[in-house]
Amino acid sequence: MQKTKLAVNWIEDKQPTQQGMYFTAQRYPTGFGVYDIVAWDGEQWQLDASINVVGWIAFEDFLKNLDISWPISDQRADAAFKARYEADKDNFKPDDFVEVE
Repeated sequence: MQKTKLAVNWIEDKQPTQQGMYFTAQRYPTGFGVYDIVAWDGEQWQLDASINVVGWIAFEDFLKNLDISWPISDQRADAAFKARYEADKDNFKPDDFVEVE
């Protein structure tokens, strides 16, 4: 796998306004820094209070910047679903919901 540099528009010096999952840059008291996915409950980060979140971005926004291939072993299930959908698509009512990309 090739390493790719990804620019992130970090939000710094303020907390999220909505509960959810966030991709974060964290600094430990030892000086060690990591990236991690952390929940924000509307009031605080769901991690040890000694860890400082120095930057964050909504996880959904982070994922929008990635084009990741799906595991090959699971593509057989995807192909089977698409085949079943194609065989039965004329039997669906207009209000039936099926998502296929």
